[in-house]
Amino acid sequence: MYDTVLVTVVGLLVGAAIWTVADVAYDDPAAGLSKPAGPVCPREGIRVTAGPVNPAMGLRAMTLTLENCGTRAYRVEDYPEVRLLDRDQQHVTGVSVIHGSGGIATVTGFDDPPDAVTLAPGERAFAGLLWRNTATGFGAADYMPYLTVAVRTGTLPVLLSPDGGLDLGTTGRLGVGPWRASASSTSTNTTGPGGGTR
Repeated sequence: MYDTVLVTVVGLLVGAAIWTVADVAYDDPAAGLSKPAGPVCPREGIRVTAGPVNPAMGLRAMTLTLENCGTRAYRVEDYPEVRLLDRDQQHVTGVSVIHGSGGIATVTGFDDPPDAVTLAPGERAFAGLLWRNTATGFGAADYMPYLTVAVRTGTLPVLLSPDGGLDLGTTGRLGVGPWRASASSTSTNTTGPGGGTR
């Protein structure tokens, strides 16, 4: 029940475009990260932002938003390439980034195969992230304040610092949904396996 309530609220927020845009941190472009995305559209013609983390009984959800702020159509398909970073902005090992829900929770549409999405100037695409904050007595809990997102293969990754960070507990798994034209398809009707957390 808690998972369903969480995702219903998330879907309403995304559908109404009321995400609080997180602070965006950027490293040296020479290190292979894109330049800051501010009021001026980046040279690539796209802008990536991360919504706040939405928690409920150990289940976490977050939406990545891709905006075509350029002057030409922009095509994406497949999944965003996501890497998790620690407080020192070093790549975190021991965490599996999975295409789809990976058994973390049952989410309608989350495991559907990706479709190509062509964004006209001003249009947006969305991809969901899903994880659990379950912690066992073994190992240290993982907390990642940063992540990088490459919109598609060959694009420069953007370094993001989402509000709340990603607290994976000791689960070591992050589910990534494909790019969709509608945010509602990334965040509706979620039911945790067996209910509650695991």
